[in-house]
Amino acid sequence: MSNDAKINTTQGPQKSNVEMLNMDEVIARLKLYFGNESTASLMRRLGIPKSTYGNWKKRKTISYDYLVQGLLQAGVSLDWFFAPRQQLNYPRPSELHLNEPIVLHYQPSSDTEEVLKATAEIKPFLQRYNLPETTRNQQLLVDTYLASRADHIGIDFALNQIALALSWAPETTEPE
Repeated sequence: MSNDAKINTTQGPQKSNVEMLNMDEVIARLKLYFGNESTASLMRRLGIPKSTYGNWKKRKTISYDYLVQGLLQAGVSLDWFFAPRQQLNYPRPSELHLNEPIVLHYQPSSDTEEVLKATAEIKPFLQRYNLPETTRNQQLLVDTYLASRADHIGIDFALNQIALALSWAPETTEPE
């Protein structure tokens, strides 16, 4: 008898040295990011059906494919969610083994959309604190908005703090 029978058998899942989050930890991380919402509301935010969450509870295991898809759709960093205190390595373009060279350049549509979205998000803060829409004020709030997206600082908190600080500072005239 050949060894083909052993080669073609289905292999069980391999054990990993990395501890994955359990159900309680997943809910705690989601509440940390989205606020103290009900579990059903958190699942809706991620597009996870009630039946899927019910299965997770019953089996006491999580289907990470649904969770990862939901986190990505919601714009939540997987690094932050799954490995908040781990130093992860991000390869430089020169370290990647590619057949074609990577073209690193400004992507106008993506970058412009991000800045326009940030500008729309900060306008209510300018209005709330009766701040003029000066270049300086908008730039400060947009920079903070974009930084908070990268660092996962609560955006409302960061923008409130800066808008409040701007409302206290005497406005200097600046050329537009």
